[in-house]
Amino acid sequence: MGTTSYNRRQFCQLGLGGLTGLSLLDLAGCGTSSASGNTTLQLSFWGPSSRNQLTKKTIQLFQSAHPNVTIHSSFTDFNTYWSKLDTQIAGGNVPDLMQMDVSYVAQFVQQNLLVEITPLVKSKVIDLSQLDPGLVENSKFNGKLYGVPLGGNYESMYYDTVLVQQAGMSPPPQLMTWDDFANYTRELSQALKKRGIFGTSDTSGDYSNFEVWVRQRGKNLYTADGKLGFEVTDLAEWFDYWIGLRKSGACASAAVQASAPVPSVPNTSLLTLGKIVFENNHSNQFSSFQQLAQHKLALQMSPTGSKPGLYNKPSQLMSISTKSKYQQDAAEFSNFFVNDPKSIQALGLDRGIPGNKNALNILSATISAADKESLEYTQMVQKSGQSSPLTILPPAGAGNFSILLVKISQQVAFGQVSASAGAQTFYTNMTKALG
Repeated sequence: MGTTSYNRRQFCQLGLGGLTGLSLLDLAGCGTSSASGNTTLQLSFWGPSSRNQLTKKTIQLFQSAHPNVTIHSSFTDFNTYWSKLDTQIAGGNVPDLMQMDVSYVAQFVQQNLLVEITPLVKSKVIDLSQLDPGLVENSKFNGKLYGVPLGGNYESMYYDTVLVQQAGMSPPPQLMTWDDFANYTRELSQALKKRGIFGTSDTSGDYSNFEVWVRQRGKNLYTADGKLGFEVTDLAEWFDYWIGLRKSGACASAAVQASAPVPSVPNTSLLTLGKIVFENNHSNQFSSFQQLAQHKLALQMSPTGSKPGLYNKPSQLMSISTKSKYQQDAAEFSNFFVNDPKSIQALGLDRGIPGNKNALNILSATISAADKESLEYTQMVQKSGQSSPLTILPPAGAGNFSILLVKISQQVAFGQVSASAGAQTFYTNMTKALG
């Protein structure tokens, strides 16, 4: 791996001698491997089945190089992942390694569940020297790093190029305002109405898409002191925008949208099922959607506003549990995941553009055509003037945002509450969650 390796006794000595007072290292777990000297780690992550297959390849590569370590992995969709983790935590069965989203880091730090990895970086168990400094910085909470950033991505839209042609329309311009997007998708729906195909999915409950909307208004989802950084009117106008698209037929009806329980998962997406033309998602998932799509897909930037709304988001972190008895092994796997050339090849761009500076050279000859499009999209966004750094990371309680937004957006979509009432309910409940 190109890094210094320590046995468990040395690791414990580092903890006791050089890390005195750092309660984030669960030193009580050191030296408690099985009688045979073998270690078993549990890894949990979210994502589609394609990610599971790629992750298994890296696990097998690591186990070949570390025959005394066995890694069992489990995966599920994004929303189920967090409720499952809550259950595991309540039962005292926290995975050794957890794929972590930046919006949940503060919550897990408050619960003292994540190892702060700076000591592991200083001792060279984890090597971050080849990782993009900006990506590392954007992964920190209160100036501390609680996981290894696995890659970066931008919010994007995918669209079905064949359905656009069949609608008799030209491909969309790369830069469209929100009004332009509403008009374009309305025309798509009108042209494809007899086939029951809508211009776009309803993403009024999409956390990342709403964040783009807010940032384009010169605001952030959160303030530096951990409060909501936008006004209730911003959310009401967001809901009103999607009400307008539903009324015009531009986006999927409430009933059709509800039939896709997890839009971010390719096999349940309305896009891969051929029911819509446009779908929102992160750029790193383009390849997995293309694999299941009926037609050729293309990447499109989110609608534009008066200010840049996109940013290079750390796609996931690989975090180590403070409850793990085998933190050194977990740290070595985290290091292997982002630095080993064979691991980089096995994972490709599934978790975003890898932070390792050498990764693109390693991948250039092997990545798929869809992954190349994802990479080209990233490079285009970086030159477009439509992105700016994210300066305020999510506070504790931010994990409730996406769950609450989905719930309220569905109530608005089905006409159970008005846009203004729904926005006020969300704002009140989210303020309490952050409180």
